[in-house]
Amino acid sequence: MSLVTGNVTGIVIMKLPKYVRLRRESYHYQRDYPTKLRHLILQKTFTYPLQLRADTATEVQVQKAAIEAAEAYARQLILIANSDPDALSGTDQSKAASEFLRKRGLISGQFIKVVTDPAIALKKEDETLKHTIVDKWTYADSAIPEFEEVLWKNQTGQQLTSEDKVVGEAYSMLVNKAQSKPRTLGSMWGAYVADRGIDQSARAGKKSFKYWDRWISLAGDTVINANTLEHINSGLDAYVLERQGTVSSATLTRELSDVMACLRLANSVHRFGWHLVLPRIKQTASKTRHPLEPKDQIALVTAMLRPDSKVNPKYSCAMLLYLQGGMMTSEIGRLLPEDIALDAEIPHIKIVNETKNKDRLRIIPIVLGRELIKENITECIKWINRSTESTPSGTLKKIMRRVTDSPSTSAHCLRHTFKVNGQAAGVSVLTLASIAGWADRERRVSEHLLSYGAEGISQSPITQGLYKDSLKIHKHLIDIEYGSSNNIVSINRRS
Repeated sequence: MSLVTGNVTGIVIMKLPKYVRLRRESYHYQRDYPTKLRHLILQKTFTYPLQLRADTATEVQVQKAAIEAAEAYARQLILIANSDPDALSGTDQSKAASEFLRKRGLISGQFIKVVTDPAIALKKEDETLKHTIVDKWTYADSAIPEFEEVLWKNQTGQQLTSEDKVVGEAYSMLVNKAQSKPRTLGSMWGAYVADRGIDQSARAGKKSFKYWDRWISLAGDTVINANTLEHINSGLDAYVLERQGTVSSATLTRELSDVMACLRLANSVHRFGWHLVLPRIKQTASKTRHPLEPKDQIALVTAMLRPDSKVNPKYSCAMLLYLQGGMMTSEIGRLLPEDIALDAEIPHIKIVNETKNKDRLRIIPIVLGRELIKENITECIKWINRSTESTPSGTLKKIMRRVTDSPSTSAHCLRHTFKVNGQAAGVSVLTLASIAGWADRERRVSEHLLSYGAEGISQSPITQGLYKDSLKIHKHLIDIEYGSSNNIVSINRRS
């Protein structure tokens, strides 16, 4: 089977391996069970998601993933047809247990730390259990109810089948640290996720897994042995070879950061003795982010705030937040209602959820487009969270280029525009770092202040100072004819 992929300018013909199918823009391995076994499993087809998208996967990645799927199919046939407890080898049994967990949305070691941090063990649908379950075994019992029968069989002296052994090993992998020691490269990821507290349902968690999955696809999963380091290095070299020239050196290094961190964690915990070194990456010039000139800023803000604006207000909301606080779309998407205080004495937004680093935790005074933001921020958040990662920035870029007639501007340029505006207004570097979340040892906003409610934040001299400085930074935009009178909160009494 062949498939045409790619865009109009670069069409790629990919020959898909046998049994690989395209479903909903991603690849799956689909293979019918032998007729003689179907009565034992009550289903016709074995389906195994390859976790590869048609628009990004390479032919090599698809081929390697198909081999793994074929192995999983073979293991499944053994489990269906054979009651012999020793039918699976130790390695195959471990892989079957890992596959069992994957199908349940679970990871090895998931419940090991549940006593000290129950949140890492809960899926969204399990929130009701938060206050009643206190130990890792109860969580595991809920996740794998089949284990109760396996335990009963063992206690009554009945022979365990191969499937029973897989269930038992999967259960042990959830709660037992020794059992959760990885036997294959691919199984390391679960322990890394648990150790770092990565939320794989969040955008950042999905991105981290995407890069790990890409590396595993290129390297090929393998049983950990004396030759594993060579295997790892070959995989790292293949990753760099595939991505270099497609992305910048900084992006490539960032993509491999979680891969290297996962490998180093496993190496440290289990004392594999690997000497892990990131491959040499050819350095590329950093992308220059040009700030908008004042005339382009005025044109953009006017287009957003004028009564007959043709710009969708949820897009305007995002751009106004970029411009006033150096916010990124990911930060906007993670805002909760309690983080938004636009009716406070000093209108502001708190950035207190998942951030790139602690410096990004901050308070952003809102001095421009307050009413527009207030009326549209909920829809803006929904739009970002419904979109793919690149969609919001792409949409905003198109609007900005149309309004400013600048072929090189982008949404990220607004963050740099904030900095330039602040410098032109004579505002201190410390203030700019505090509002936009740049690193500075003497940042004015402490984590203690971030814990205050809207009233406490508004009454803080620090917040009041940030607000006054924001008025200076954006004066040339606040004075725009359209919208200026309705979008400013006076603090004259504090002057």
